[in-house]
Amino acid sequence: MTALTSSSPVPPPSGAPDDEVRTGRAEGPLRVLLVEPESEQSHQLVLSLSGHDVDITVCVDGAEALLRVGLLRPDTLLTSADPSEVDLETLVRVTRRATDIPILIGVGPGDSQRAVRALSAGATACVSRPYRIPELSALLRGSLPGSEGLPENTASSSALRSGDLELDALGHRLFVDGQPVNLALREFGIMDFLLRNSGRVVSREELWTEVWHKPLPPVNNTIAVHIRRLRHKLGDSEARPRFIHTVRGIGYRLDTGNGG
Repeated sequence: MTALTSSSPVPPPSGAPDDEVRTGRAEGPLRVLLVEPESEQSHQLVLSLSGHDVDITVCVDGAEALLRVGLLRPDTLLTSADPSEVDLETLVRVTRRATDIPILIGVGPGDSQRAVRALSAGATACVSRPYRIPELSALLRGSLPGSEGLPENTASSSALRSGDLELDALGHRLFVDGQPVNLALREFGIMDFLLRNSGRVVSREELWTEVWHKPLPPVNNTIAVHIRRLRHKLGDSEARPRFIHTVRGIGYRLDTGNGG
C-alpha cells in the first residue's frame, strides 16, 4: 500500500551497507523518498501512484530528506528542482556520497540551469514536472540498478534516434553525429517533440502546447527565438537547413535524412 509520511526528522542509523539493504528489493514495493514542498502536489502523486506498487515517503524540504535517506534507505530519491532549506546541488552531492540510489529531478519552467548542475553533481535523470504518471512510473522502475531498463511500452520515450540525432531523455542529453550538445530545458523539449514527429510538419500551436503546456498567445516570437538557438547549437541554418526546416505560415519539420 502506498504510504504518505512527513514526520519529524530523526538521525540516520549506523547499520548494514546500502547495497546489503537493497539486496532482493524487487520482491517488495518500490520505496521512493519524495522531496515536495507543495502538499497538494505530493498528495496527488501518492494517489496517482497507488496502483503502481510504489511506497512513497514525503519530505517537505531538502534537510529532512538528507536525514531520511540514511534512516529509510529508499530505492530512489525524487525531488523538485528547487527544494527548500538545502539547495538542489548540495542535496544531490550529499546524497550521492552516502548512497548510489537513483536521484530523479522534477524539472519545470525555469529549472534548466539547476537541473544541469544537479546532473553534474551526480543526479541520475530529469523528469518533467508536473509529473506524468506513466512516464514517472517507468522512470522509477527503469532507473534501478540491475533492472532490464524501461518497460517495452516506454522505451521510445527514454531514447530517440533518427539519422544523425540521438536524444537521451533519462540523461537529458542530445547527441549530433555522436557529439553531445548542451540544451536548455525548453530546447530539449522542442527537440524531443520534433524527433517524435520526425518528417511531419508540426504547427507552432502544437509545439507551444506540448512544450509550454498552455495556449499559444496571439503575438509571440518565443518559439522562433528557441528554434534559432537550437539551429545554432546543431550547426544548422535557416537558409540551408540540415535538420530543422521552416514551413512558412504553419510551423516546422525535422528532417534527419532517415526517411522520416
